[in-house]
Amino acid sequence: MTGIGVGGIGIDVSEPTNTEAEHDRLVGAIEQVAESIVIADREARITYVNPAFEKVTGYSRHEVIGQNLSLLQSGLQPPSFHEALRAVLTSGEPWTGDLDSRRKDGSLFTEEAVISPIRDPSGAITSCVAVKRDVTRERALQERAVQLARERALIADTIRGRREGDTPEATAQAICRRVVSLPGVMGAQLGIFGLDGRAWPIGLFVEGQPDPPLKRLPEQLSRHLRERAFEGPWIEPWVNRHSTPYRHLLNGLGIHALACAPVRHDQAVIGVLVIYARGSVGEVAVTDVLPAIAEFADLAGALIGRDVRYRTEVGRSRDYVLDIIGHRAFRPVFQPIVEFGRSPIVGYEALTRFDDDTDPEIVFARAAAVGLGAELEISTLQAALAAAEALPRSAWLNLNASPELILAREPLGTLLRGSRRRMVLEVTEHTAIADYPAFRAAMAALGPRVELAVDDAGAGFASLRHILELRPGFVKLDRSLIAGLESDYARHAMIAGLAHFARATGFRLIAEGIETDQEFAVLRALDIHLGQGFLLGRPLRVEDASEQVLLA
Repeated sequence: MTGIGVGGIGIDVSEPTNTEAEHDRLVGAIEQVAESIVIADREARITYVNPAFEKVTGYSRHEVIGQNLSLLQSGLQPPSFHEALRAVLTSGEPWTGDLDSRRKDGSLFTEEAVISPIRDPSGAITSCVAVKRDVTRERALQERAVQLARERALIADTIRGRREGDTPEATAQAICRRVVSLPGVMGAQLGIFGLDGRAWPIGLFVEGQPDPPLKRLPEQLSRHLRERAFEGPWIEPWVNRHSTPYRHLLNGLGIHALACAPVRHDQAVIGVLVIYARGSVGEVAVTDVLPAIAEFADLAGALIGRDVRYRTEVGRSRDYVLDIIGHRAFRPVFQPIVEFGRSPIVGYEALTRFDDDTDPEIVFARAAAVGLGAELEISTLQAALAAAEALPRSAWLNLNASPELILAREPLGTLLRGSRRRMVLEVTEHTAIADYPAFRAAMAALGPRVELAVDDAGAGFASLRHILELRPGFVKLDRSLIAGLESDYARHAMIAGLAHFARATGFRLIAEGIETDQEFAVLRALDIHLGQGFLLGRPLRVEDASEQVLLA
């Protein structure tokens, strides 16, 4: 039986039946069943096929009768497989299993087959019969289920392998290594989009290659990836252009396609996961792996999204502040501090206004959050000191400074020593100072011409302790104490108490935010002698500040 090839369960209709009626019924049944039936002789030549065979394979019975069963072989199963099948049938036993076959049009399909030997009355094997069922879709679903299980295991393994404190780069590299375990995947790259829109890989792994240095992707490629990422996962042909990063690393690996999926955090696209596949765009293997890539991209977003978004926001804030400093996108303005009674200007508070009209408190807070607080303070203080040279020498100058800048001593000390004007550094009571002795020593190091003012007194809860510890020369009453003062006798009492406290401890009170005649009158009645506010003078550029008409 060396010639017997593919064939299944069946009945040898080549032998005559007992009666003509039985023969007709048997032939009619075989002709109408949904399963393919093939009968072949000892030399594996086809002697019979039913209509179901014709429908599944695309061959007519006239085309296959007399042909060898090898006509249907796909070439996917090795010669050893067919040799083992023949050995089973030659031994007289039936064979059951899956056959990978080829249709007339060249397409492949999978059949579940039962092939049985047929014996003549003497017991000799004369032929075989196969009953086959097309299970291509079922096997694909089963294979996909197995593949999904493997992918879930890879994802779970990635999560289990992540250590507390791992950087986004370490996590991205681990994800890329896992992704390369998927069928047909030769390399994986996880990149994030920077502030300029360029993609910067933070993870890259290529099978059989050492981890390469990471390079920012070209602008055109980055723009393409970013635009496509907003539309969801996709597949495209691999083009080995000269400008493509890592092209030398990927050469010779048989890569024909890319499969890509967006990395998201809080619905925002922050990056893209790219895999390099051996198969072409149209191959099933590449299409099947795309859902897994999308899941790994979602995993990446969950594991590193927060850190990446924070980095992006920090980077955006740093660029914003650096741009302000670099282009000096701000201007100093000066608001007069007035002594009541004679109404002369005794000082000016230097304030900063930004060209984009952003609230100064917001800009300084963003700068501090990204480690550029001191740089922005020094830059604005330099501008204020330079502009203040045009103000009357008799007036002192109030400058806002953070405790951190004062404690650092330099470069603030150098900056202030360059001016011969009397200076007052304002520190808000909202700012915590952990080491009061160190702060007092830092203030003393700035010299006798530099005094301290506690700003925003009354707006917080630590005013008195702050004042006692810092021993300022001035305390500025917050606008929240001044607004509507004429009708609030509780605040009358508070301000009167602070005035007595000031006289007893040696500092002077400055009322901030005076906007109405009524507020001004009450403050004078409460024995307050210094103030500033829109009623007394608005913050103006230096060329306009000294020309303001003050309240007589």
